[in-house]
Amino acid sequence: MEIHWHHAKFVDDEAKAEIEQRLHELADQGHNDLIDVRISGNPSRHKGHTKHEVKITCDARGHEIVARCSGDRLDNALHDALDSFKKQVRHMRSKQNDRHRQRRQREQMVEQEEA
Repeated sequence: MEIHWHHAKFVDDEAKAEIEQRLHELADQGHNDLIDVRISGNPSRHKGHTKHEVKITCDARGHEIVARCSGDRLDNALHDALDSFKKQVRHMRSKQNDRHRQRRQREQMVEQEEA
């Protein structure tokens, strides 16, 4: 899995390392389904506007996952986006596991019928 930071001036090196560690741990749980992760942040440039947006986009086997969160602070938006991303990855894996389980059950039924 590759991780790419875009407009990453908003994140210090320690926070980047923590986020990357969490992403690698998530990837290790599913082995090789996460291929390419892109993290971008857009600090608000408008006076009086305090919302900052962080977007995490990932190419996963057969899917594209996008998590986007806004917050008063970029670091909060980053952690919220990462939490949303993790939920989406787990949901994707759960659906894949369900499909595999259903296919195995159908195959077992066919084998039993043939026996």
